[in-house]
Amino acid sequence: GMTVTAAYLFLAITLGPGLARAGLDPLAVHLFMLYWAMISFITPPVAIGAYAAATIARCSPLKTGIEAMRLGTIIYFVPFFFVLNPALIGRGSVLEVVTVCVAAVVGIVLIAAGLQGYLIGAGSLGRNHPLDWLLRLSLIAAGLVLCLPGGDLVGYSHAQLNLTALLLGAPAMLITWMLNRTRLPVTVKA
Repeated sequence: GMTVTAAYLFLAITLGPGLARAGLDPLAVHLFMLYWAMISFITPPVAIGAYAAATIARCSPLKTGIEAMRLGTIIYFVPFFFVLNPALIGRGSVLEVVTVCVAAVVGIVLIAAGLQGYLIGAGSLGRNHPLDWLLRLSLIAAGLVLCLPGGDLVGYSHAQLNLTALLLGAPAMLITWMLNRTRLPVTVKA
């Protein structure tokens, strides 16, 4: 039940020095800790933001907190992306920063689509079709590959990671689009 400032200070004192000694970028480490301090606003049992929203909406605070956490699942991944890939916070050449940021945004959209069961532009992934879970896992895997830091840490270049993500994600996106396209209702103009 700590405020953001108190949680950040606690993490900066206890966790910060160890992460910096592990060779991670100091700015990324502090952003990582600040980010995790803010996530408590939607994470039960504290979930201060969700509980305030529940009061306004006159609904169960715990159910609202759990739903907020479910809808915000992707934000639990994001701090790991930028602490492992300093290009996401502007550390690197302009081309690398732009490439990595675009790949990360697309990756986050794919991960969120897989977790939530809806892909923008293609439609629902929750039609009780036998392929639904496979499609969702493919999208999550493609998104995670896009968000991986290229280079020495994983041993693959950004281009290799992007190609791998394309091979994982494109078939899932196409199949999702085709399945939803065949199920759209036909409207007739009178």
